[in-house]
Amino acid sequence: MVTGATGFVGSHAVRTLQAAGHEVRLLVRDGVKVERVLGPGVVDPAHVVVGDMTEPEAVDRALEGCDACIHAAAVVSVSTTGGDQSKNTDGARTVLGRAVAAGCDPVVYTSTVGIFIPPHAPVITPDSPLAQPRSGYGRSKVGAEHYTRGLADAGAPIVVVYPGGVTGPDQPVLDSNMEGLAESLKVGLPVCRSGGLSVIDVRDLADVLVAVLEPGRGPRRYMAGGRFFDWDAYAALLADVSGHTLRRFPVSGRALRGMGAGLDLVRRLRPVDWPVNRDSTEFMTTMVPTDDSLLAEDLGITYRPTEETIADALRWLVAAGHLDAGLVPALSP
Repeated sequence: MVTGATGFVGSHAVRTLQAAGHEVRLLVRDGVKVERVLGPGVVDPAHVVVGDMTEPEAVDRALEGCDACIHAAAVVSVSTTGGDQSKNTDGARTVLGRAVAAGCDPVVYTSTVGIFIPPHAPVITPDSPLAQPRSGYGRSKVGAEHYTRGLADAGAPIVVVYPGGVTGPDQPVLDSNMEGLAESLKVGLPVCRSGGLSVIDVRDLADVLVAVLEPGRGPRRYMAGGRFFDWDAYAALLADVSGHTLRRFPVSGRALRGMGAGLDLVRRLRPVDWPVNRDSTEFMTTMVPTDDSLLAEDLGITYRPTEETIADALRWLVAAGHLDAGLVPALSP
């Protein structure tokens, strides 16, 4: 059973699961969206359960007869309010708790490297201390993390994966990470002397989620942050892959975090349609490399070249109408 199958990570996971010979059942909020995102006939309509991740009855219907579960659904927002906190945490409690009770092995949860930001060491590992995010989304993921660790401590076969900046083609709804990639070519890239960005291909992440579906191994946690680039290196990567000369705006970490905090204050009075807040700017200015070595050692996973990831993401952004082809001359036919 897969939640979040009409999202970026979930849709790629479904395709990879089917390519590996697995049968899938989906829990989705919008049944019509399944065919629009995955394509006609990709999933048998009889294997689609319409409901919310916080609804026990819907979750139980979706889990019936399933051997394993991947929980990839999440409400993502830069809001500083607590609404998202209860939604995501309650969803994790409902899906993961009921999957464990139904005997699924393993029960896989896609978390985020963001729960470790700001980091307490030069490298982030699955055992790094948890952060205290300010946004509703950040708090919700930390709350879900505490719950999953409680299940694991009790012996439940919980597998937690911590992705970094998920990037690649075929995104059902443009998120802040992919939007930022497009905006970097359109208007330029803030270049800070601290922090950076970890990039993991959505297809590599899907491979991870399928590779962990081995029963009988008990609770485990895997870092999947991806390859780390400081901002100068990331700007150079985008320029090389796209063939476009990027504008670079040198900025201090303090200034970026101040801007994010200021936008959080404004959001208390009125909506701000810009995916930047104190948490996201802290991520940008304090991010460090992640230790993903267990993926290769335990699962045999290796990442494809980041140049391939960025190139395929840019081609898709152009094809989907989010980016002008003139901004990626190196990728033009």
